[in-house]
Amino acid sequence: MSNDSGISYSYSTTGPASAGTPALYAFANCELIPVDHAVTLVINRDNGKQQLISPQVVDALKTCTTFRSLEDHADQLARTRPELKGNRPLAMQALEQVRDAGLLLAAGSIRERLGNAAERQLAPTRVFIITCDRPDAVERLLESLLRIGTLARHDTLTLVDDSREPANRAANRDAVERFNLRSAKDMRYFGAEEQAALLEQLVGALPEHEAGIRFLIDPARWTGRKTYGRSRTLCLLLSVGYRAIVMDDDILCEAVLPPIESDNKVSFSGERKAAFYPDRESMMAARRPAPEDPLTGHARCLGQSLGSALTSLNGTALEEAQFGDCNAAMLNVLDPTAPILVTQCGSWGDPGTGSVHWALNLGEDSIERLVNAPQGMASALENRSSWLGCAQPTLHKMAFMSQMTGLDNSHFLPPYFPAFRGEDLLFGTMIEAMYHRGALVECPWAVPHLPLDERRHSIRDPIAHAGGIGLFSRYLTSRIDYEDASNPAGRMQHIAEDARRMAARSDADLLLDYRREQAKSEAETLALARAQLTRAQELPSMNWQGYLARAVEELGSSLQRRHSPMEIPGVPKGATEAGLVAEFREFADGWAAALEAWPAVRETAASQLSVRTP
Repeated sequence: MSNDSGISYSYSTTGPASAGTPALYAFANCELIPVDHAVTLVINRDNGKQQLISPQVVDALKTCTTFRSLEDHADQLARTRPELKGNRPLAMQALEQVRDAGLLLAAGSIRERLGNAAERQLAPTRVFIITCDRPDAVERLLESLLRIGTLARHDTLTLVDDSREPANRAANRDAVERFNLRSAKDMRYFGAEEQAALLEQLVGALPEHEAGIRFLIDPARWTGRKTYGRSRTLCLLLSVGYRAIVMDDDILCEAVLPPIESDNKVSFSGERKAAFYPDRESMMAARRPAPEDPLTGHARCLGQSLGSALTSLNGTALEEAQFGDCNAAMLNVLDPTAPILVTQCGSWGDPGTGSVHWALNLGEDSIERLVNAPQGMASALENRSSWLGCAQPTLHKMAFMSQMTGLDNSHFLPPYFPAFRGEDLLFGTMIEAMYHRGALVECPWAVPHLPLDERRHSIRDPIAHAGGIGLFSRYLTSRIDYEDASNPAGRMQHIAEDARRMAARSDADLLLDYRREQAKSEAETLALARAQLTRAQELPSMNWQGYLARAVEELGSSLQRRHSPMEIPGVPKGATEAGLVAEFREFADGWAAALEAWPAVRETAASQLSVRTP
């Protein structure tokens, strides 16, 4: 290809080698406009530079999406691109030309941008416990709270009780009363009567939004369903204008340090790690307390500007090396002035997952601990006695499950979907859609998560998992417009409009939508399992290799089947496909009504409950 077309594998000059530590680069945030079979126009959205490049080189650049040195990128291209035939110098020449044309993103520019931001004035904190029919767990959690000497720092403490059984509601109310006799800070009980009064107030003040309000918080709307998200939405309504810290009832309010060492610098990889214990007793005996309680730990950076939080958490200025092997596109969208709207932490004990197959997502060091666990790999995953979390402060782009979660509700946050599992994943997707220039922080410690109820998950359970709310989250994630400059409320309105449009689709189209998202999910998991199987050849564990081989076979077979929402766990007996589609349509319409009502509901809750407004 001639030089008129810009960059080619045949380009013959090379720039000087970098001195000292090599700079990190990635190919990200470029528009790719095919011109003809010979050239593609590449436009860098950040600096406006453009160049005509051969499609062959563009395809190679698409694999250079994480920050690495040019040398490392050249090694990868020489190994993986058939047209290069292992010619590393040729790959290096092309990369240097792309860099000199201004088409690569430098990690140094991200470091400079994120290293500056003023501190924000933080709203006071309100602490919540959410519970449903587990009074023994509530008693245990309250006892752990009494061991914290900082409760008086928080504006309020509230127990939000979603228990169905009157005896459990009475036990929880009594537990709160006994707690208040011993605590430096009183706790408020917010049970069925208090919730009914709030519902009546909101419907009375906003009759035009009654359908949306009842969808979100009316227990009668969700009789017989698990309403995990409803309780979390109530916490949001009770904390408008504040920062909220929400705890599940089956944890202890204590912070446990990770069992592995780290340099404690901020990680941008998003990777969670794991360690495994033979049983709960040895796990609890091995825990090391963190220097501060988890409520203080969450409050430390919750609501702070991203740049200020990173500087504080890192201890020193960010270093370019910290961005190595990290997703460049994710880092490039970050705004140092964006607030940290969500904080989360790890789990010490039960990881809280719906199966044991979360092991597929682990990195090499965690997998090595898994396959070398003295109790065996299967038992290590099944006995629910593990640590899952981050060994250092870690930035995530998307919020997900955490048994203790910080929420900066002084900003406009969306509600939670009121019922079913996966409500936290959908909430995280909506936060990303509404505040896509921000990120969340996972704290470098865990809280003990010790369910009192029996939870049995086997390594023999199906790996191919039929979707629920998670598939809707996938759908929304794929539609996030990172160039959308509207305000967060406007972006949430776009989600409501999407839900309305989905509800108007035909049965056939909705079933095809389900099959498409299910297939995408399985294809991603299959690619992950294949990559793990390739790496597993270096590990002396036939059990792990066998498990991965089974995953590849099972997922590949599942992709060949015609899937139906009838496979979703929890579908009642006697249900029909047509009935499930009609129910989904009803949920989509109700969710749209709830999102449309939400701005007014927040404002009314703030005035009715005499809380601070943002």
